Amino acid sequence: MRFYRNLAVLTCCISLGFTPLAQTNAPKQQQPNDNGIVGDTGEEADQPVSIPVSNQTPAQVTDTAWQMLETGATNSKDSKQQLRIAALNALGTLKGIQRAETDLQTAIKDPNIDVRVAAVVASGTMEDENMIPILRQSLDDPAPEVVFAAAVALWKMHDPSGINILYGVLAGDRKTKGSFAQTGKRQASQDLHSPSTLARIGAQQGAYALLGPFGIGLDAVRIMMKSNNANSARLLTVNLLAQDHSDATKDEFIAALSDKDYIVRAGSARVLGEFHGKEVTDALAGIFGDSKPSVRFMAAASYIRSSQPVPVQTPPSQPEKKTPPRHKKTTSPAGD
Repeated sequence: MRFYRNLAVLTCCISLGFTPLAQTNAPKQQQPNDNGIVGDTGEEADQPVSIPVSNQTPAQVTDTAWQMLETGATNSKDSKQQLRIAALNALGTLKGIQRAETDLQTAIKDPNIDVRVAAVVASGTMEDENMIPILRQSLDDPAPEVVFAAAVALWKMHDPSGINILYGVLAGDRKTKGSFAQTGKRQASQDLHSPSTLARIGAQQGAYALLGPFGIGLDAVRIMMKSNNANSARLLTVNLLAQDHSDATKDEFIAALSDKDYIVRAGSARVLGEFHGKEVTDALAGIFGDSKPSVRFMAAASYIRSSQPVPVQTPPSQPEKKTPPRHKKTTSPAGD
C-alpha cells in the first residue's frame, strides 16, 4: 500500500511540475491586431490645446484660425517639423487667398528640406497661377526632393518648366536623348538618377498623391503608405463623397469630425470647407482644440474657406432668339 501511495504522490508532483511548463509552451491566444487601423496610436503625437472660441464673433474666430495656421507654420520649437508640415498642408487648401500664398512662399525658402517639400506640394495643391514663379525658382533647389516636387507641381498646373527634370527621372541611369536636352534649361541632377533617391522620392510623392489633398502631415502619410490599413479606403471614400454637396453628405462629414481616427477627422474637416452655413462653421470651430495638430489646422483652414461669402453663380446667358421677319401679305389687284 505504501508503494502505491508513494507512486500517487510522485505522479501528482510530476503533473504539478509540468503544469507551468505546459502553460509556458502552450500556444498564445492571438490578440486582436489593431495595426490596420490608423487612429490615436502615436503616428501623430497628441498635443492638446485649449482654444476658447465659443464667445468669439465670427471675425474673431477667423483671426484665431489664421493665428493657429501661421504660428504652426513658423513654429521654431518643432524639431521634427510635424506641426509645420501639417499647418502648411492646411494652408494649401486656401486657393486664391493672398495671405496663404505669402505664407507658402516664405516656407518654400525654409532651411529644412521636409518643410520646403511640404510647401511646394501645398502650393501645387492650390493650382494657383500666382504660385508658378516661386515654384519655378524651386527647380534650382539644392535638394532633389524639392526639385522633383516642384517639377510635378508645375506639370499639374500645365507649366512645362520642369519637363527636363521629369525626363531625367524617367531615364534613370540612361542618358536622355539630345532632343530632350533642348526642351528646357534645367537638367536632372546626378542625385535624381540615383536609385535610392528615386525610391525615396517615389514613396514620398506617392504618399502625397494618395492622401496629400486631405492635408495630412508628411509622417502620417508615410505611415499610411507603409501599412495595410483600413483607413486608406475610408479616406478615398471621403474624397469621392466630397463631390456631393447635398445636406445629407454635409451631415455625415460633420458627424465624422468626432471619429476615433484622426486622419478621418482631418479629411472630413477639409471637405467641410466646401460647405457654408452656421452649422458647418460652428462644427469646425468646435474642433479647434483637437488633440491632433493636423485636425485642428485643417479645421482652421476650412473655417476660413467656409466663412467666405458664397460665390454668386450667374446663369449662362442664353443666345438671343431672332424672330424671322414677317412677310407682308400681298393682295392681288382686283379682277385678277
